[in-house]
Amino acid sequence: MPQDDGQSTIRRRSITGGQEQRQPRYPKSMERNVPPRTDDPFSEDDLFPDGPRTNTSVVRYTGPSGQIQRTPGALSTTGGIPSRRQTGTKNSPRIPRSTTTQQHPNNPKSHKRVHWLLPLGVGMVAMLVLWMVGSTIVSWGVQRYYDMRYGNPRTSQTDAVVGHNHDSETHKSHFIAVNLNRQAVVVEFMGGDPAKAKSYIAPVYIDGPGGDQAPIDLEFRDVTGDGKKDMIIHVHLPNQDQVSVFVNEGTQFRPSNGNDKVHI
Repeated sequence: MPQDDGQSTIRRRSITGGQEQRQPRYPKSMERNVPPRTDDPFSEDDLFPDGPRTNTSVVRYTGPSGQIQRTPGALSTTGGIPSRRQTGTKNSPRIPRSTTTQQHPNNPKSHKRVHWLLPLGVGMVAMLVLWMVGSTIVSWGVQRYYDMRYGNPRTSQTDAVVGHNHDSETHKSHFIAVNLNRQAVVVEFMGGDPAKAKSYIAPVYIDGPGGDQAPIDLEFRDVTGDGKKDMIIHVHLPNQDQVSVFVNEGTQFRPSNGNDKVHI
């Protein structure tokens, strides 16, 4: 026979209409407050064949005075779920929740306007940098070309018939032009004979950056109108060419002066 501890239940059978009913056993302190059970036309044995249904409520005793506090089993744990808040009365119809979302217009982000001087200044600086880099590359490339063609010191050679020492197409005069310490020096072998060599020094000093690396070329043509080929010395500088004219006297060259009518 189980003990009456307030938590266990026993079967009470009452013959009502030939059916067996079950009643839970409550503690004596709670029997006064338990309402009488009405007859149920349905039998709990038919609804619960496996045994009595466990209580879904928790009886909590607080203090020695025997006060009882009933707490639903679903809310007996810490942090129970609060009851759902209802609006309106029981008879008021439920308003269906709107599923449409409010469309907000796309506000384009405002872009700050850039002053026209800013891109202009950036472009000018970029062009300046490109010009400096390009000039450096071109200058380096030109010097490498001069190294291959003229060597160091810058030297050039050519043959020409100028009427000195009976030179001719078969025995041309040979000329060597050298940039020697910023000075243009030309050596002539008249008629190709080394024993009859004549040197000429241009009356100009090759000044400026890179003047000692400037190549020298020679050109022979009549610039005074006397029918004789004159000698023109071209000094190729980075910015411009320096030109020196030597007039042909028939046996040798001499530097030109103000009395010569030179047409280059």
